[in-house]
Amino acid sequence: DWFLPSKDEIYQMYLNKETLEATAGFNAFSDIYTSSTEVDYYYASAHHFSNDDAHSHGKYQEDHVRAVRAF
Repeated sequence: DWFLPSKDEIYQMYLNKETLEATAGFNAFSDIYTSSTEVDYYYASAHHFSNDDAHSHGKYQEDHVRAVRAF
C-alpha cells in the first residue's frame, strides 16, 4: 500500500515540510525528490526542497524518493 507521490502531493509535502519534520520519528527532507508524475519517457517531475523549484529530472539520475502510505 506504499506509493510514490505525484508532483502535486510532493508540493504539499514541501508546503508542510516544517510540520512533518517536527513529527517524532520523521526523517528530515533532503534536497530533490522525484515524483511519480512522468513528463515523458526520459523525465519525471521533481521538486527541489531547498529553493521551492519544480522541474523535470532525468529518470536515469539518482535522486531521493519519499514513499507514502496515505495522503
